[in-house]
Amino acid sequence: MEEMIIKYIQSHLNGVKMTEMEESLQQSRLRLGYVASKLLQEGKIKKVENRYYPTSLLLEKEENNETFEYNKKFASV
Repeated sequence: MEEMIIKYIQSHLNGVKMTEMEESLQQSRLRLGYVASKLLQEGKIKKVENRYYPTSLLLEKEENNETFEYNKKFASV
């Protein structure tokens, strides 16, 4: 389940809402929330406002000096 969530989040560069994950992955909000919370604690994803972002992709893009819309959001986190 963790890998499925990470892959889904990585495929959405502008972040993804929990409701979008519910619909696409066909999993309950409770189950997704539990796994997302664990991934947040482990630093595998980031949450800004109500959207989830992939931290590994963010770091990779920053190393290449590429700027994306969500980089600005993380600057204040």
